[in-house]
Amino acid sequence: MLTQTELRRKRRMLGETDAHVAAAFKALGDVTRLRIFRILTDQPEASVGLIAEILDLSLPLTSQHIKVLAHAQLLTKNRTGKRILSRLDRQNPIVRELIRAVSRAMESKHLIPKV
Repeated sequence: MLTQTELRRKRRMLGETDAHVAAAFKALGDVTRLRIFRILTDQPEASVGLIAEILDLSLPLTSQHIKVLAHAQLLTKNRTGKRILSRLDRQNPIVRELIRAVSRAMESKHLIPKV
């Protein structure tokens, strides 16, 4: 049986971890943000303009999607002069696991069942 102190510590740890994982999945629940995540898995860093061009989106819309990913702590933004470059936060263990999962899913031939 766990002591009250151990129970509180475990509950706090689960709450913090679950909140981070849920935020990551929520952020990637949008197909555009998932595509941005995929672009950044292949390219170490990219500007908003490049991502917008690849996805054929407006700069403001792309910027908003990047903001959501950054808020979920999946990527970081660095300013280089006038350009803002985005990169995945590969120090984040959730990001590392998501990169592996997304890569495996994209390699799978049975990703989407035929209807």
